[in-house]
Amino acid sequence: MASNDAEVLEGFVRAIASMSNIDAEHAAIVLRQLLSEKNGKGLSDEDLETLTNIKQGEIRRILRLLYELRLASYRRGKHPETGATRYYWRLNVHTINNVLLSRKKAVLRNLELKLQYEESNVFYYCPLDGTRYTFEEAYEYNFQCPKCGSILEEDSRDDIKKALRVIIERLRESIKRDEMSIGR
Repeated sequence: MASNDAEVLEGFVRAIASMSNIDAEHAAIVLRQLLSEKNGKGLSDEDLETLTNIKQGEIRRILRLLYELRLASYRRGKHPETGATRYYWRLNVHTINNVLLSRKKAVLRNLELKLQYEESNVFYYCPLDGTRYTFEEAYEYNFQCPKCGSILEEDSRDDIKKALRVIIERLRESIKRDEMSIGR
């Protein structure tokens, strides 16, 4: 996996971990260990605990998250000394690109919806506290802030719309490149 791909993957895992109330730094550390695993047999949660000094319970939460995202898989095996069942984890390198591509597409859809919302509505804002209102809400409040009574000012947000268009276009290009490299 190229270093840029690994960085994108790590950023993605950090973001999802944070949203799942999992320590993002610990998730990144476990991910890096799984990326560096070379023998193809995988790493057990005990191996990861030894390598990272992260408690096994948290490692298991991270591994479960990676599994739910279809980024990691496991195989069952036996502990070489005790014979107890162990799970050996490894990254699904062949599915990582597809998972990231589908996430990019979801982000693109959300950004397109946000841009459509911004372009199809007129907004007003309170110059004192910055609270934003649609035209209908501003009209309902007689174009006065319901909190402080200030006169609401029109908010064109042209800079936000322009930035959204640029981000959307870059994301579309990235998705197109990804689809070509994956062969979709």
